[in-house]
Amino acid sequence: MSFTDRYGAQEDDDITLDRLAHLLATIAVYDGDDEHRSISVSDSDAWNLEFYPDWVLFENSEVGGEEVGSLRGLSDQERLEIAGEFIRGDFAALRARPWGR
Repeated sequence: MSFTDRYGAQEDDDITLDRLAHLLATIAVYDGDDEHRSISVSDSDAWNLEFYPDWVLFENSEVGGEEVGSLRGLSDQERLEIAGEFIRGDFAALRARPWGR
């Protein structure tokens, strides 16, 4: 499991919701840098949650991988709940969410 910060640096030693909350804060405020306004959490099977200021994408990032969908209009608490499900490996709960295309 690893986090990728908004500038592409990967971290794999502090995979906690507290650390994710800190990373989410780095993309919350518009600073003129649209190119670097996402962070992600990924697992060893190439499943990925990518967080943007206004939405989150759930996908398998392998070539030909599955895009489950996206969710918009989430509160900070909902974003952390989704990340918690991912970190715990609770893919049943993740897939039960109303992912849109």
